[in-house]
Amino acid sequence: MSNFSSLTDPEEMNEKADTSNDAEAVEESAVDTADTPDTSPLTMVREKQVVEQSPRDTGILSQKTHELALPATPGLQATHLCHVGAIRERNEDACMVLNAQVAGHFQQLPFGLYMVADGMGGHVNGHEASNLAIRVAARHILNELYLPMLQTIDSPLQIPVQEVLTQAVEEANAAIFNPDPEIDGGTTLTICLVIGQRLFVAHVGDSRAYLLREDRLEQITDDHSLARRLQDIGQLSPEDEAFYNIRHMLLRAVGQGEELEIDSYTLRLPTQGRLLMCSDGLSGMISDGAIETILRQGKSVTETADALFEAAMNAGGHDNISLIIADFQF
Repeated sequence: MSNFSSLTDPEEMNEKADTSNDAEAVEESAVDTADTPDTSPLTMVREKQVVEQSPRDTGILSQKTHELALPATPGLQATHLCHVGAIRERNEDACMVLNAQVAGHFQQLPFGLYMVADGMGGHVNGHEASNLAIRVAARHILNELYLPMLQTIDSPLQIPVQEVLTQAVEEANAAIFNPDPEIDGGTTLTICLVIGQRLFVAHVGDSRAYLLREDRLEQITDDHSLARRLQDIGQLSPEDEAFYNIRHMLLRAVGQGEELEIDSYTLRLPTQGRLLMCSDGLSGMISDGAIETILRQGKSVTETADALFEAAMNAGGHDNISLIIADFQF
């Protein structure tokens, strides 16, 4: 685990800049949300509504050669989509995208916070659990990591970044968990945080994060599902998983117990690549091979999100579909 103080250069901080208004704006826009879903800055969408929050930017992949190509400017470019799908009546997914980049003489490392939560289908409060998990986790991460980056006086954080992400998931779990059997709710929660060229991950459930490098697509999260466990012990083949009637049963979920085991790790990103996060409404409908083919078509992040969504819908769209795509170049 890396201490946050190692991620920023003190000489890059502007000791004279008055950033209190900026800090308040970031906190208010990202996490200070009242119970008004129509105006929430998080990526919560009404049923049957596709949400996109990024310009039609230049893609990071070359369509002709499928080699990584430089985007117009270094940093992060991201988009997201959260849709009810073709069958469900309620969207139990939630997602969040926050890109923060400070340019000028006193620059800061690119900061990208991405989250996907999938409320547990069939549970009474699944949609509320996914919403709450995103809000609680985002508030903790922004308070503990991003707002200190905006301080005029450099005061390195003493808590490692990975520990902050783990605490965020624990807080979300405590906010959702209720021992009353009549109050039932749970959700997956996958968090990816990019600070400079480092990727920090905290993960529970079967939503996924993929990393597209120049040579391969890699799933960087493990599915905490019964089907994956049966595959690991050799009792279920990958080919049979699609026909396994309880393949989506989760062994770990946020809000389903007082104690929670959280996957937590750090990766160094390549100089160029693409990050994909999604609920199983995407990964459960189309194969990893199909996902990689679409990611390598040389389209912008927004066009790629549309293509992945259309592929999932063409396959039936049986679940809510949420995805985040972030291109990076350092």
